[in-house]
Amino acid sequence: MPPAGDNRDGYWENLQFVRLNERLLASGGGTWFAPPPAIRPTPAITADAAAVVAQFAGREPWGWKDPRNAVTLPFWKSLLPSLKVVVCLRHPAEAAASLAASALVPRGWRFYWPVTRHDSPIVLPHGARRSLGRVWGAARATASGSRRRALIEEVGLQVWRLYNTTLLAETSPATRLVTHYDAVLARPRAELERILAFTGIDAPAAVVDEAIHAVSPDLRHQRARASLDPELARLYAALSREAGCAP
Repeated sequence: MPPAGDNRDGYWENLQFVRLNERLLASGGGTWFAPPPAIRPTPAITADAAAVVAQFAGREPWGWKDPRNAVTLPFWKSLLPSLKVVVCLRHPAEAAASLAASALVPRGWRFYWPVTRHDSPIVLPHGARRSLGRVWGAARATASGSRRRALIEEVGLQVWRLYNTTLLAETSPATRLVTHYDAVLARPRAELERILAFTGIDAPAAVVDEAIHAVSPDLRHQRARASLDPELARLYAALSREAGCAP
């Protein structure tokens, strides 16, 4: 995935996996910001995914990055039973603010309509499920930049909740490692060595040094620390403890 205006260093996501994950979400009638109630892989998607995975045979250990994996993980586990998961944790409010400031969220109807569909797991407290209410809400979010940002942050918190709840349900402490965004910035070498040990990657010292050099606190644009509802706060605290960080 190439760089963008809000991410000059690039996203480091393999587009083959991104496109497969998008197809998996679409097969259930959802998107990454409004995941479907269930993933329904077609035979064609399964065959294409198996072909992509086969490209890496004999090159273990290997892996890929894509936040969509959080909700498509059951499918990938069916292809890769020994899969390990690195969970990249960030404060929910900060993650939501970063999402609102990015260019990743579609504008207008393409965003509002999926998150307010009747079977969406994203539930807006003030959102109407009836068509007239949805039309009015979409129009307001399209016309007002501040309302659009507030809506994205609201949805972002729920996406954070859904993604991380699914990750916890689909993994065990033995098959996952939680690494905190703050820890990567504060002590990159120690955190990278922790990740390498978990994934079984024996990286040369020069490669480790190069990776550490890429860490730039100046690229941290969001420092939101808004109060969280009790359920979200408990989930964030539990994941932070697992990452070895104070919430």
